[in-house]
Amino acid sequence: LAGLAPLHGERLAARGGGRGEVDFDAFYETSSYGTRAVDAVVRAVGIDVVVSGSDRPYAPLTVPDLGAQAAVHALRTVNPARLLKGSTP
Repeated sequence: LAGLAPLHGERLAARGGGRGEVDFDAFYETSSYGTRAVDAVVRAVGIDVVVSGSDRPYAPLTVPDLGAQAAVHALRTVNPARLLKGSTP
């Protein structure tokens, strides 16, 4: 999740920077981040650019509870396929 960099958008804007557009060819991988971090990044950049990942074998796989099975399907199936095959949402 890029060290949670997408969550600094408000801070950047307060300092005179712009938010910019979301690059749909750049993805944020969840590693061992939990539900709150994944949810916050999804709210900042949208679900289309977040993919499920893990830090195996050092940490167990974390499947975030985003409240909808469709969200988990996007993170674990749809988005990784788009990452590997290169189509836009």
